[in-house]
Amino acid sequence: MRRFVGRLQTKLILTYLFIIGVILGVVGIFVARPFVAYAAVVTFGIAIVLSLWMVRRLSCSVTTMVDVAHQIAEGDLSRRVAVPEEQELAMLARALNTLGQKLQERLNNVEEEQARTAGILESMVEGLVAIDQQGRIVLMNGAALRMLRMGQDLEGTRHLLEIIRHPELHTLLQECDTCAAGTVCRRELTLHSPPMTLMVHAVPLRRGADRGGTLLVFHDVTELRRLERVRQEFVANASHELRTPLAHVKGYVELLEGKELGQLTPEQGKAVSVISRATLRLEHLIEDLIAFSTASREGLALDLRPAQLAQLAEATLERSKDKAALAGVAIQLSVDRGLPYVQADMDKLSWVLYQLVDNAIKFTLSGGRVKLWAEQVDRYVTVAVSDTGIGIPSDKFEEIFEPFHQLDGSPTRRRGGTGLGLALVKQIVSAHGASIQVESTENAGSTFRFDLPLATDSA
Repeated sequence: MRRFVGRLQTKLILTYLFIIGVILGVVGIFVARPFVAYAAVVTFGIAIVLSLWMVRRLSCSVTTMVDVAHQIAEGDLSRRVAVPEEQELAMLARALNTLGQKLQERLNNVEEEQARTAGILESMVEGLVAIDQQGRIVLMNGAALRMLRMGQDLEGTRHLLEIIRHPELHTLLQECDTCAAGTVCRRELTLHSPPMTLMVHAVPLRRGADRGGTLLVFHDVTELRRLERVRQEFVANASHELRTPLAHVKGYVELLEGKELGQLTPEQGKAVSVISRATLRLEHLIEDLIAFSTASREGLALDLRPAQLAQLAEATLERSKDKAALAGVAIQLSVDRGLPYVQADMDKLSWVLYQLVDNAIKFTLSGGRVKLWAEQVDRYVTVAVSDTGIGIPSDKFEEIFEPFHQLDGSPTRRRGGTGLGLALVKQIVSAHGASIQVESTENAGSTFRFDLPLATDSA
């Protein structure tokens, strides 16, 4: 309040001095008195001196504010300006100080966010690499540098394909260029220098409607792949070692059933029948283990030739009718003999059909129905197995194709099996260039379907 009163008094004094000077000048002109003219000149002089003094003060304050504004613009956000007494300049000074304070707070928040983001990126086990549209590296965390044995920061200096010269990575980037936002593409890379196996996931980056580059996440799965090979070798060795003693057990069971070793009492006959069924089941499990380990280690070799689906489907239902009758499940066939031949490995396709029908019977309650059907769609034939069974939860569709996986993994589960059937089905269907699709509703049934191309001779 005192400052305001002081500024008001100064302005009033200057105003009065100018008015007095004007009055004295006019009076001096009319009365022709020299002392009056002198007084007017002195009054004007004092007013001019005071005005110059005030202008100098204002100029110094404005110059100081300009200097502080330049320093803030150059990054020194700690600078502040003293608030002058003049009301207009005081408002400007306070606004400038508030601007500097807000900018300092914003900068502190940005630096904290950057430090937090950098800490998260550096603590990640997965390698993270971001590239621009030209393939240049714009971001690479420490895990990626360690994975790729890079000892320096390569951001903005090199192309990713100069560091990892791998055709699968080039293919992955091309796929990612054409996929929609949010779509994840992935490939597995086997590197020789350094020797490791990487699973790479790629996601396109978008800036509005424009493409902004690609984000890649590298997972080191070297140890996981080594453990998988150990498991495959163990399964293969154990399966082959079990096959020989099982053959002996099976041989003697057949001798007992044929009464080659003497007559059996009714109780002994029932016991031998139980042993025979258990031996047959164990034989099937071992064959599945051997087939899966062989496919995992050596891949699937297909003998592709024209195959008649109707014939294979009829044979499948013939093999499955006893089990279906025992379970109280009706099986139906809807495959027209006039369907064109498909290009497939007959033995492996027959195995796939049997596994799908067998699974459908296993998970369908008594009184239910299983249907094997096929129909031509353009240059493909859709093959499907439907049932009215217990169904599969929608979030478990991927899990059912995992090796050794059972939806009911408890020791007291009602339905047996190794969990390899559907895993092998998926491998065989994929080897034919198709993908198996699942449609299911819990307590209503499931449908497994895949498409096979028409044979060349039938096209």
